[in-house]
Amino acid sequence: MSATVTRLPATPAVGLREAAQRFTGRDRFEPTTVAAYRETLDALWGHLGEIQVETITAAQIEEFLQSRWGAAAPATFNRHRAGLVAFFTYTVRQGWRADNPTRLVEARKARRRSATARASRAISRDDLDKLFSLESVPLRDRTLWVLAYETWGRAGQELLTLNVEDVDLANRQAVVAGKGGDKELVFYGSRSARLLKRLLTGRTTGPVFLSSRRAAPGTVAPADLSPDGYPRLSYRQAADAIRAAGQRIDPTGPAWTLHRLRHSGVVHACDGLGPNASWSLPAIMAKSRHQSIRSVERYAYCPPDTAAALTDDLDHTRRRR
Repeated sequence: MSATVTRLPATPAVGLREAAQRFTGRDRFEPTTVAAYRETLDALWGHLGEIQVETITAAQIEEFLQSRWGAAAPATFNRHRAGLVAFFTYTVRQGWRADNPTRLVEARKARRRSATARASRAISRDDLDKLFSLESVPLRDRTLWVLAYETWGRAGQELLTLNVEDVDLANRQAVVAGKGGDKELVFYGSRSARLLKRLLTGRTTGPVFLSSRRAAPGTVAPADLSPDGYPRLSYRQAADAIRAAGQRIDPTGPAWTLHRLRHSGVVHACDGLGPNASWSLPAIMAKSRHQSIRSVERYAYCPPDTAAALTDDLDHTRRRR
């Protein structure tokens, strides 16, 4: 009796770009989740180029994460790793891969930062003034930077997903899709209002922040296109712009990120916390839209002389004298 050999069906060859679009295009994610996944997958595609999903190795993924977010906080590194775990799990279910290579990439252990170290991640007010007046910067990028600082908005999930219809110039506020997909209001100052007015002149619909090049037909979802064919600005492009600007201002310091603008806004507001503070911690929570005091605690740093001033202010005997 001769043996028979059954040939298993070959794994369909699917490119990384196509697989990523199918993954994020499903009607099962909140807009903020889609934006976060797209940020990670756009960066992976930019790093590896057009490559077949089945050929991507764990070593390539680890090298990508290290080169892109190796110097970032463990929470940031782990967030992008989790996005890749979800994506490659989807590719396995679709039959495009036999295994999930991200399972071999270890998550990072979160390290506790001292209050001083957390505060030092903020960009100084002087450097922010330099950033907001930097020469040879597109209006689009300048507007995004000022808006991120003034609103304390999450750049990738909220500000870059803004549409023109979401912006209320008269009342200096905008509607964003917050965590969980809930609609939330963010508020901005007069500097953002002036820049937005210039940026949106003549536009009534479509994404607020646009790429500088038109998209090829059929490559971008209609919701991410302006009426004249320009796609929504990607997080990767926005991140590259703020990183380059930071190097011009502080070449030897840590890399500048869009999140550091939000972080800086909250830290600078927390600078005034103390016995004579104008704003309370609940007010800062309302603007930052953090759900717990513990989340805001990491932004507040009070030097020892603040404790001394508070003690003096509460010293009733000393005040009677």
